[in-house]
Amino acid sequence: MRLRLKRKVKVALYIMMILLVSGMLIFEVYYSKNILKKKSIAYNKSSDINYVTYLKNNNHFNSDFLEDDYNYVASLIDYFNLNFNYTYVLNENIDYILTSEVTGILEVYDSDTRDKPLDKKTYKLVDKETISKNGQLIKIELYDIKIDYDTYNEIIQEWKKDVSPEATLKITFNVQWQGFSQTINREISDSYSNTFEIPISQKVININKPQRMSDSGILYSNQTLGNSYFIVVGSTVVILLVFVLGFINLLVSINRNKSKYEQKVKRILREFDRAITEAKGRFEKQEGEHYIEVKEFMELMDVHDNLNEPIIYYKHSNNKCIFVVRNGTDIYYSMIKRDDYD
Repeated sequence: MRLRLKRKVKVALYIMMILLVSGMLIFEVYYSKNILKKKSIAYNKSSDINYVTYLKNNNHFNSDFLEDDYNYVASLIDYFNLNFNYTYVLNENIDYILTSEVTGILEVYDSDTRDKPLDKKTYKLVDKETISKNGQLIKIELYDIKIDYDTYNEIIQEWKKDVSPEATLKITFNVQWQGFSQTINREISDSYSNTFEIPISQKVININKPQRMSDSGILYSNQTLGNSYFIVVGSTVVILLVFVLGFINLLVSINRNKSKYEQKVKRILREFDRAITEAKGRFEKQEGEHYIEVKEFMELMDVHDNLNEPIIYYKHSNNKCIFVVRNGTDIYYSMIKRDDYD
């Protein structure tokens, strides 16, 4: 049975509304992800420590200094010259406050035990400095930081009267900055610290070459979607759910209103559509034809299979239909009536 026009319109409207609301929901989710995805900035940062060892007058080396990555005879060392640089590059200009300093800590231990230091002194090698700037390049360059080796070695000599000391001068480079990014709408910052160690008490000094630091990445916004977004999305989901439930209810109602007769005819037309041809008008008996009534439709299907003739479907009214197979003047037919099922 075909749906009445009113029901067809209802089904079409429900489908259109479901598609419309679904599209709105997909757009809202996609749009919100795009907003957050775009709120990011890239950065590259690097730092490097290098040093040169200057020598006292001696008969061993023709040069006044040695580059890094050597073993050094302590008695020949005059001073160390350190250079330090730190850079942090953003793809956006920001206002920032930068603080830097270089400190040295001399730690003296007894060679027999290193659980606690005998002495610990802190030196300001480069005074703490704070600057405010705007830009996308945050940079610190410190050159010619002089470390007088004998100054610290004399302290060790005093301890040698009482113990066998071991000592290390730990030179620490500290950089901190913070600023505000308009792109990702939040504060950003970085904290950097690296330590360069010089053994003091040994006759031959082996200094580990400082490793260059390099890093890059992306900073994202920590901005969350506002309450209004969740209200809109939540409302859209509720509306979509209402339309889906209404559509399901409509389909159930339509199916429930179909009689057993209608369900029977519809099932036959659906399952055997390859063999059935629908005719216009009513089925009329003609003189000279031999009519053979078949009780069950499946028996008519057997006739169709044996004769290889199509089954012709005639709809007489909402209460009766006839299925027919013609073989010359022999007419095989099966009639389905509403009264037989309801």
